[in-house]
Amino acid sequence: MHDARKTRKCLEDFEDGTTFRYRVPGLTAEEIKAFAAQYDPQRFHLDEHAASETHFGGLVASGFQTQLKCFGPFCREALLDTSAVGAPGIDNLKWLRPWYPGEDLNVVVTLTGKRMSAKRTDRGYLSVSLLADVKGEPVLSMEWVIIMLTRQGQADAHAKAAGVAQA
Repeated sequence: MHDARKTRKCLEDFEDGTTFRYRVPGLTAEEIKAFAAQYDPQRFHLDEHAASETHFGGLVASGFQTQLKCFGPFCREALLDTSAVGAPGIDNLKWLRPWYPGEDLNVVVTLTGKRMSAKRTDRGYLSVSLLADVKGEPVLSMEWVIIMLTRQGQADAHAKAAGVAQA
């Protein structure tokens, strides 16, 4: 069960330059086609023969599937036990090269900046950069900002939740 009152890592616990490294196992053709059928139904994601007649030369994963496969491990490793409260969006997202079946991705996520909110004293922002490659050849780059509570912001949220629970 999820305990919202648990003390979690806060803005102050993160340092610029911190990196997270991991590998994303290659996808099978079946995984690529199943995702595409539901979310990105284009011929070069759905059918090997049709894909072979495109500039890709074969079946490729959807860029969205690539992004999600790279983002999930970072969330589980770095964000799950934090006071993150969302993100205002993605600042930069580039699909630099197709991801073909069976290729493993090497992913590096770097915290590139940290600042307090100008409007709210209970939170700040972590700037993050992700780069995924296959054997040194870039496949995906992404930059975004994570909204993260401070220690005081987390304590205030716990106190507010306790007051609501008692009411």
